[in-house]
Order: sequence, then structure tokens, then C-alpha cells
Amino acid sequence: MSGTSEAPGGTTKESRAMPRQRIFRFTRRYLLPRLWETILHKNAALSLLFSGALTFLAFRFGWVPALQKVAVKDLVAGVLAFSALGFGAATAATVLALGIPRGQLYYTMITNGPGAPRARITKTDTGWQAEAVDPGEEPLLASKLYGQRFRSFYGDLIFTFVWTLGAQLGLGVVSLLYFAIAGDLNMVDCSNCRRSSLGLFIMASATIYAIFQMGSLLRAMADYALNQEIYDRREIGL
Repeated sequence: MSGTSEAPGGTTKESRAMPRQRIFRFTRRYLLPRLWETILHKNAALSLLFSGALTFLAFRFGWVPALQKVAVKDLVAGVLAFSALGFGAATAATVLALGIPRGQLYYTMITNGPGAPRARITKTDTGWQAEAVDPGEEPLLASKLYGQRFRSFYGDLIFTFVWTLGAQLGLGVVSLLYFAIAGDLNMVDCSNCRRSSLGLFIMASATIYAIFQMGSLLRAMADYALNQEIYDRREIGL
């Protein structure tokens, strides 16, 4: 007698639990070790700083007259277009990162990172082999044995792409909510000062943060391309 129970439609409880397990595993291995550092990253701080300054100057001194003439719905249309482009770029970058060739650079990225001793990847007759750069340090272990203190460079790359994807998606959601609440108002509406200023601050924060995250994605892609070239040239003796 089988120990698995079958739900209507032929799906088992184990099959339904697998997606939840994968999400939890990704959250535990990729998101949680990097979450606090991400929240305190300069991208978030600069987004809040610039948005606060923009809101203050626009409502207190009227130094941004264009915002007094632009309707919320017109700005949201442009922001949604940028969000869609950014979402597509982040998705493409994530897919490319998941398809990285399994060569020396890939194995170096998955074995090295904060919280683990430095590892060197060498090619032998039987395949790729990892060895500690300094044999006197802690021996190399499986990544799960290091716990959350280990963050591989490959994990950082994947996290950067996925987080950027989430930032673009979040920008789209914030834009739609902003339009639903204040669609017929102008960006700077002194007759609804508190609601208008709060909406501008949140919208500007989400937009600036999404732009900064796109910059982080481009920088990560450029760093990977440079490292890939270095490893490929080294492999052919250049």
C-alpha cells in the first residue's frame, strides 16, 4: 500500500509540496543571508534621500514646476513602460545566468565567497576538482555545512538578477496603486498636500530604486563578462 495520498486530479500531496519546498530553499539559501545587507545597501538609502529631497523641493519651494503640470496618469504610463523593459532585461539576465557554461569560472564562483575558505579549481583527467588555496585553513566542505554565513559568488550573481527583477515588478505594482488612488491629480497638488506629497515620495523612491538596481544588474553582467574573458584566455594560454 502506498504511503502517499492522492488528491483529486491525480496530484499527490508530495507533488504539491515540492514548489513550496523549492521556494523555501531559495529563500533560505539566497534571500535571507543577503536580505539585511540589501536593505542597508546604498541603493535603498540613496533612493530615500533623493526622493525626500525631490518631494521637499517640489512642495516646499516649488522648484520642480513640471511636476505641477504633469498628471499622475501620464507619469505612470512612462514608468510602467520602463518597468516592463527592466523586467524583461532582468528576466533575460537571470535565464542567461542559469545557463552559464559549467567551466572553470562557474565552479570557481560556486565554491568561493564570504564565509568559506578560498578554493582553487583545477582540471584533471577525471574532471574538475576543488582544492583549498591555503591547506592550513579550514578544509573545504559542502555549502550546506557552512550554513547562512557562506554566500557564493554565483549566488550573489543570481540574487542580484532576481532582486532586480523583483524591483521592476514592485515598481509596476506601486505605479498601478498610485494611479488607482490619484489618477486624475497632478504630481504636485497643493490642495491635497499630504496625500500628494506622500504619493510622490513613494513613487519616486520606487522609481529611483528600480533605476539603481538596473545599474547593479548591468555592473554585475559587465563583471561576469570580464571574468569570463579572463578565464577563457587563461585556458588557451593567453
